[in-house]
Amino acid sequence: MFYILNGKKIIKIFKIIIFFIILILLFIWFVNYILPVKHQNIIEKYAKKYSIEKELVFAVINAESRFNKEAISNKGAIGLMQIMPETGEWLAKKIKIENFSKEMLYDEEININLGCYYLKELINKFEDETLALCAYNAGSTNVYRWLNDDKYSKDGYIHTIPFKETDKYIKKIKIFKKGYSILLKYWF
Repeated sequence: MFYILNGKKIIKIFKIIIFFIILILLFIWFVNYILPVKHQNIIEKYAKKYSIEKELVFAVINAESRFNKEAISNKGAIGLMQIMPETGEWLAKKIKIENFSKEMLYDEEININLGCYYLKELINKFEDETLALCAYNAGSTNVYRWLNDDKYSKDGYIHTIPFKETDKYIKKIKIFKKGYSILLKYWF
């Protein structure tokens, strides 16, 4: 037995299909807007080289610059991973990038290389990803100060981040990292 569709039913089914296609496209656009995936090969290369999670690198870049390689913070940090020129110079010496200049921080590959190396250094130094991210945002000196103040920490863990910007930054990174974990596992 075959069921024959009339013109009105075909149009109704067609409208439903178009509606769902539009919903899917809007969802894809929204996900790409919230969690852009750019420079994937470079990120994977340096995340692997320095043994850090690529999801963390994507999250840091998203939080720092929204993947704008030309980004400059009000404090002078440059590029995708928002590296201060002085920090970039210090990092470049450590990983033997010769003739470093602050203009090099606009180069995606160099910026991600330096940023991943720096993240790994901070993770090794603090032996904790959250503390490393606090140091990436607010500086190691502040993190050590917080760790030595019972008002902010207990047993080597910070329970209260006194800088609102850093507190928001950590929360944003954690959300982005979870999002990228799902996105990269199922989408890419």
